[in-house]
Amino acid sequence: MPSYTATALVIHRNNLAENDRILTLYTSELGKISAVAKGARKPTSKFSGATEIFTVFRALLATGRSLDILSQCEIVQAYTPLRYDLERLARATYFCELLDRFTMERDPVNAETLFQLSTAALRLLQETEADPDVITHAYELRLLAEQGYSPICDSCVKCGREITRGQVGFSPSLGGALCSSDRYGAEDSVSLTAEALGVLQSLPELDGEALLALHPSRKAMQEVGRALRWYIKLRAERAIKSADFLDQLRASQ
Repeated sequence: MPSYTATALVIHRNNLAENDRILTLYTSELGKISAVAKGARKPTSKFSGATEIFTVFRALLATGRSLDILSQCEIVQAYTPLRYDLERLARATYFCELLDRFTMERDPVNAETLFQLSTAALRLLQETEADPDVITHAYELRLLAEQGYSPICDSCVKCGREITRGQVGFSPSLGGALCSSDRYGAEDSVSLTAEALGVLQSLPELDGEALLALHPSRKAMQEVGRALRWYIKLRAERAIKSADFLDQLRASQ
């Protein structure tokens, strides 16, 4: 049975039979793959820690007929604190579901970039002491950009003019921002203040340290979140379960 090595992030897992687990892994070499970890649910299994969601490990896998088989693994990063904080857990789970939804099985195109983007987002989410949605929305925008779904935020999607100031709109169906003249020109247009538009424009460009230091107003973040929520839902073409829970969590605050 042919074997290969990969550096993998666990983005989803399901129980199989009495002791096994099916893992959805995102690897830096091959993109998304599915593999079975035999005996992983046994307390004494060498795979028990490695098969936790968000874990990054270096793996030896054997090629199977329908599922590859995890033969050996060495944990590189566990991101353990994310599992013990509901705010961070909800967002990290959302990151993984987004990555799963917007990628295809065994598609190596951009695999290394998406792997690095996702693990960096988990690290920043673990480190941030401010609003975790800064990291959340930055990840959404960068993942969308890498997959060719980036919203247009520097010019009006209807008239093409540069957007410079004032109250504007955002249309998920049209694909981005609407100028002050056209902000009511789409049925699904939502309002954006100048600050919210500035956040949408700047998040994809900021590095990790700048993201950790960014402190937008709560109102601006709510507007950005509402705009991206519907924009992503349209592009994903299916409901994202973790996004629904995240909305409930935000509403409770």
